[in-house]
Amino acid sequence: MQSLLIGAGASTLSLLASRAGILPQLSSSNLLPRLGILLSLAWGMAWVCGAVAQPFWRFAVLFCTLAQVLFVSHLAKTFEVSFSGWPLTLCLLTAAGIPEWIRHRAARSTELELDPSFFQPAAFRPSPTALAESARIAASLPPQRVPCTVLYCELVNNSTLADTLPPAACASFLNRLLFLYEETATAHGGRTDRSSSEGFRSVFCTAYGIEEHPEAALHAALAIRGRVQNISQECAVKFGQDLDVRIGVSTGEVLLATFGPAQKQTSSIAGETAEWAQRLAGANMIYGSRILISARTGLLGGHSVERRPIDLLQRHLPPHPPEDVFEVLALQHTLDTETLARLRLYREGVALFRARKWAPARIKLRAARPAGATDEAVDLLLMRIDEQESRATHVQTGA
Repeated sequence: MQSLLIGAGASTLSLLASRAGILPQLSSSNLLPRLGILLSLAWGMAWVCGAVAQPFWRFAVLFCTLAQVLFVSHLAKTFEVSFSGWPLTLCLLTAAGIPEWIRHRAARSTELELDPSFFQPAAFRPSPTALAESARIAASLPPQRVPCTVLYCELVNNSTLADTLPPAACASFLNRLLFLYEETATAHGGRTDRSSSEGFRSVFCTAYGIEEHPEAALHAALAIRGRVQNISQECAVKFGQDLDVRIGVSTGEVLLATFGPAQKQTSSIAGETAEWAQRLAGANMIYGSRILISARTGLLGGHSVERRPIDLLQRHLPPHPPEDVFEVLALQHTLDTETLARLRLYREGVALFRARKWAPARIKLRAARPAGATDEAVDLLLMRIDEQESRATHVQTGA
């Protein structure tokens, strides 16, 4: 759409200049063919200059197009045909120049964003008084085991971004992402426990004044997912790379204590619950999901969100049984009727799958798949059904 608007503006400018006598007439034909030539060329050039990332190829396409216009003008003069290449030249230069100007302005704004204060609201800029108060509260907490909910956000393509994006742009996007994590989690009552370019961990517990900590963590996870999409789209438009953030949420008992040297002690957590949240964040890659939560989180806070069962994962070593894992889709009462119907079919299909009723499970799961879209969780279950049926066939044949 942006390229089309730029092309329309460039062609209109060239036509007005030609009609006003500033430039020679494009040809002796009527207005409609002239408008078609100008609009198509300007739109194509604007699209190339906006979509192609390498400057060499952008200028190569512009040079070749201008060379063709000059060649057509030479042929027209040779065969005594009324044709002027100046309107086309102005049209192409304008259509190519506007995206370059936009790109230059975006690069300048990216450089400015390297300063954290450029994009951090004043309310969230840490002050010495606030830092001292936080340290005092952390020091006053004795080591204790407390029930809490841990939210872990992982940027799974962190290495790819660091290798492919310009250093200044990569640092800017990562800084903005970390600030987004902390701002959103803090707004929902979480306390930042770990923050780096690879991952972010926030703690929701009664020791920090959050009674309904599973529900608060789930709402924070959905808010982070929604806000990350905006930054990810910006990164994709500018550099062709998404910000692939996956989230894991786990509820259980952890050790809450102060860790670190005497001068830099901070309140933090340790325990299997925190590790399970990080493992769930990474497990999203298997199922194509964005937010995975533990069974206890779903039991205590799942009433406020729409969720679906994903798989049984081995949380503890045998003989402990696998634990149910859920994907969070949206807040309660926010999905449309069609999506809710597919969700009901999916749940019925999973129940049949776990009951080892392969044929009806396949029917339900296929009906739950969105039309014209892919669902990696459904595809994985269908593949497992095919494997189970194939294994049963081999056993019967052997018998």
